[in-house]
Amino acid sequence: MKPAIPAFARRLPYFYGWNIVAASFMTMFVSNGVAFWGLQVFAGPMQDDTGWARASIMGALTVRWIVGGMGGLVLGFLLDRRHGPMLLLVGGVLLDAGSMAALYWARSPADFVWLFGVVGGIGSIGTGRLISAALVPKWFVARRGLAMGVAATGSGMSALIVTPIANAIVVSAGWREGWVWMAVVAAALLLPFALVVRRAPEDIGLVPDGGIPRPSSSGRRPRITAETEQSYTAKEALRSWTLWTLIIAMSVGLFSMSTNASSMVPFFTSVGFSPTVAASGLAVYGGFSTASRFLWGFLADRLTVRRAIFLQAVLTSLGIFFYLSVRNEPMLFASAAYQGLMLGGFVVLQPLIWAEYFGRRHLGAITGITQFLTIFALAAGPVFAAWIFDLTDAYTWAYRTLVGTWLLAALLTLTVRPMRNRKLEMEEVPSP
Repeated sequence: MKPAIPAFARRLPYFYGWNIVAASFMTMFVSNGVAFWGLQVFAGPMQDDTGWARASIMGALTVRWIVGGMGGLVLGFLLDRRHGPMLLLVGGVLLDAGSMAALYWARSPADFVWLFGVVGGIGSIGTGRLISAALVPKWFVARRGLAMGVAATGSGMSALIVTPIANAIVVSAGWREGWVWMAVVAAALLLPFALVVRRAPEDIGLVPDGGIPRPSSSGRRPRITAETEQSYTAKEALRSWTLWTLIIAMSVGLFSMSTNASSMVPFFTSVGFSPTVAASGLAVYGGFSTASRFLWGFLADRLTVRRAIFLQAVLTSLGIFFYLSVRNEPMLFASAAYQGLMLGGFVVLQPLIWAEYFGRRHLGAITGITQFLTIFALAAGPVFAAWIFDLTDAYTWAYRTLVGTWLLAALLTLTVRPMRNRKLEMEEVPSP
């Protein structure tokens, strides 16, 4: 029996879809804020208080990323099940928040790596980027890029909001109590969304985009709609060259993005700017990166994701020359703004590419697989930049390398063509 549509949902057909966007925004805001920006604030006080090596503290982040990626490979299929997203998000929130609160009793680096890296990494399967990458495309087709752009602003805003809040907590309460407060905040922000999240609009009698048609296209290829979008299973995708070429292209892009973003402040200080000016440049980058999510989401809806990634990667590659030419503060702020506009685009576009090529019915399983296979490239970026600096006492060759890697990502993405080995699927998303 088809579920009845609530009266308020009939009046506001976008409500459930934008609820998914809001939930995705919040998961990216919390997970990125805690795991990346928050940890950077906590690391110094933790080292000062305990004497633990900085590498042991920050190494837990790498462990967290890898564990989360492996977990997505195993549990991503749950996002394709009717109640799977709710169970995964609720379980992830409770586990991740519990691991953070338990850091109050951490007495050794091994304790921290276990709780933050392993247990928190398992929790991040339900609270990380996998949720937004799999669910937003299930709810939106015509305006998928715009919806993902809104959701992706969560990761950008976390740098601007979480960092000062985390610093204030550590200063006033100490790092042990600070982790407890971070756990409380994370649970309070995420649990309300976790309890109402739904897998797909068809589950509650709705349709993607609230039934609003897709914008017209000036290209020769007709635009995909919710009725004509073809979906492939994870097994079918894994057997195709399309998936593996995209995995290589997205791995190169994620490596380039993480190398670029993680070494911004060290690069500016290495060429003679003060830490204060370099930090100001990072703030400029964060502001423009957040704003860029809307721009690139809009372009993805108009150009297709493949063409938008090609444009973003080429423009980012060309911008590296500007980056390496910085000589004064105005040039620093201008280059930081440009990098924010370009790199912010990849944050939006990379999760969208899988839905564009493989459809939305089995997106959870496919995204879980691709996230695992690309997470190592994301984690390698900061290590590569630091290695080049140790060898040459500068970041110049690291950024020169990025000129080539961004162009490689652009060319690989441009060469991938849609799979055409199945008949077009016209039916609604079935209930498993």
